[in-house]
Amino acid sequence: MAQSLSTATKLDTGACAVITRFCQHLEFFASHPPLEVKPLASGESNLNYYVRTERGEYVLRRYPLDTLGVCRQQELRCQHAAAAVGLAPAPLCLNNHQQLLISEYITGGEPLALTAERLVLLANTLARLHALKVQTPIMQISQYLRQLMHNSQMPALEPAASLFNALQQSASQFETLTPDLVLCHMDLHQGNVLWAANRIWLLDFEYTQLTDSSFDLAAISLHFQLSQEQERQMLAQYYSQRRFTDNQSAQHYQQSLPLRLQLAKVLYSGFCWLWYQAAPDYQEAAQQWRAKLAELLRL
Repeated sequence: MAQSLSTATKLDTGACAVITRFCQHLEFFASHPPLEVKPLASGESNLNYYVRTERGEYVLRRYPLDTLGVCRQQELRCQHAAAAVGLAPAPLCLNNHQQLLISEYITGGEPLALTAERLVLLANTLARLHALKVQTPIMQISQYLRQLMHNSQMPALEPAASLFNALQQSASQFETLTPDLVLCHMDLHQGNVLWAANRIWLLDFEYTQLTDSSFDLAAISLHFQLSQEQERQMLAQYYSQRRFTDNQSAQHYQQSLPLRLQLAKVLYSGFCWLWYQAAPDYQEAAQQWRAKLAELLRL
């Protein structure tokens, strides 16, 4: 849900007219109807609109009806928790019947462009997110992988079959490791990491759940294409901000991180490949992540 306003097109204009009429029938806007509606640079699978009323500015996010395996109440809880500590815009209204979420609008926000200073802030932000306590399910990695494979509906042909098998082997190996279970965002691409007013804001919590911390670290490294030195700096800063129950746990997780991070990059790349493969409009992105997966696996 990137917050930058997109360039208006005829299609955007027509869609905005539809959204304006839609808002006029929503209870949330009953006493302050929209004065302005504009499309936002959308997330990967959601339609997002800027809505201004006499009371303020909002983001209205429409969900596709065919999103599988996403619990919107869980998403709401996670965003509420992040907003309470200043990591996310506050969610204001979830309407499951209308498939929409209304949140605060972050003025002047742009997708995060990394600098050395912002990399430190990003690592700090991640450590704060991972400290949040929210009741969510624990991610079952092999089960999730099988679900994504099923949703992708790809025939079991080479070279896809080799990638599937390698992903399953990586998941099995990952599950033998002692996990560092935290609340992970699981979708930290540039459009979901916003820079505004010298702060980092996190958006779109639909995949957030309890899982190993290395998944979010892997996502940042992959999406932002960190160099080895940048990755080293991020990890050092991240672990300096994490709060473990004892020094032994901290040492254990840091010592096991190289293997966990390597496997997490493989699995996260596989998740992205299969996410996009299941969406007809994102086949180019699917091929890019498939190539990244093959590169990491050296296949």
